[in-house]
Amino acid sequence: MQAVARLLKHTGAEVAGSDIRDFEERSQLEAEGISVFIGHDAKHIDKGLTAVIYSVAVPGNNPEIEAARGMGIPLERRLTLVGEMMKDKIGVAVTGTHGKTTTTTMIAMILESAGLRPTALIGAEVRNLHSNTLLGDGEAMVVEACEYTRSFLDLHPKIIVITNTEEDHLDYYEDLDDIKKAFREFVELLPEDGLVVANGDDINTRTVLEGVRQRVIFAGFNEGNDIRVTAPEYIEGRLYFSINGERLYLQIPGKHNISNAVLAWAVAREMGVPDETIRRVLEEEFHGTARRFETIGTAKGITFIDDYGHHPTEIQATLEAARQYFPGRRIIVVFHPHQYSRTFILLNGFAHSFKDADIAIVAPIFAARYNEEKDYPVTSEKLVEEINKVSGNAKYLGDFPRIEAYLKEELKPDDVVITLGAGKADILGRELLAYMRDESE
Repeated sequence: MQAVARLLKHTGAEVAGSDIRDFEERSQLEAEGISVFIGHDAKHIDKGLTAVIYSVAVPGNNPEIEAARGMGIPLERRLTLVGEMMKDKIGVAVTGTHGKTTTTTMIAMILESAGLRPTALIGAEVRNLHSNTLLGDGEAMVVEACEYTRSFLDLHPKIIVITNTEEDHLDYYEDLDDIKKAFREFVELLPEDGLVVANGDDINTRTVLEGVRQRVIFAGFNEGNDIRVTAPEYIEGRLYFSINGERLYLQIPGKHNISNAVLAWAVAREMGVPDETIRRVLEEEFHGTARRFETIGTAKGITFIDDYGHHPTEIQATLEAARQYFPGRRIIVVFHPHQYSRTFILLNGFAHSFKDADIAIVAPIFAARYNEEKDYPVTSEKLVEEINKVSGNAKYLGDFPRIEAYLKEELKPDDVVITLGAGKADILGRELLAYMRDESE
């Protein structure tokens, strides 16, 4: 929503918005001339508004939506608006269960570095940009395309990137087959000369793309991909790998990030970007995005990492990368489960995701949707019980103040603390880092 606000402001519109709670980027938005209200209230809506743009995460009985509806003010979903803007562009839509933000960022930065002046809407702040938006006047428009409630069907891309296709958002989708059907519907929006660039290692994605009329490029580690990655290895803090025999590296860890990089490589080459530009961005300029294996600081010899991972596959990939990147160091994880529905339905997957942690502390579940606790009977204590059946390393300590008190006593030099989840775990990590810094002064 911040990216959309910036995009609208760039077109000359007067823009205001609201969020249910305060957030770190508010002051920057206000400095850019975008008014921000904290809390949702009908009084924020007046008849002079041209439209009210909303996220699909906001329920239909939201007081601002109800007020706009009562006044006859047009209501429009976020990606519907973005889709209208995309119609006259070379739209690149990046979708998938995991890796969307990183892949979108890589593509946007490469196109920007190549002088193509893209517009880009990204799901997290990019360190190099100090923003989640690029506001270019070129032909390319790169958008992170969320599959929740099939909202990506509002877009009009010419290129679709699929990072993977897995079970998620099962409070909306019936099952994996329903998710695959939605992805297929999305691909079928492409024009005849459209292009799909996809993770060829993901069997579900290959199933989605069987028999599509548009051209498909598969990229990945396995044989049978059109673009193949080989020989990943860590050397002095860099993650090296080869694409079709050409050697390059990333400054961020994780095999999953190589998968993201090869998709970005493929898209950029299709858009005419020289190999040397792609290499320079991936090797020298891309340092990750906010909350994606983000090193937030070090104090008393303890490294603090924050990551948005809130799905079993994401968690497993993050912790596997941490184990490889920090060999021999103790890894302590604080996980804030996001949504009762996700925790309940993917309980077995979560149970198998923490094998690479030495200690896995599970916070109380964050209820992101209404009535979830009633509809999905699961608790963090139950999740800890299931994790311990697999790896025996999980703890439930209660709320965040109790977790913080435990870690202040438990942490030792050379530990690595990873806060995980789409909820508030990142706040804990930053508070602990500040505490440790104060203690060391």
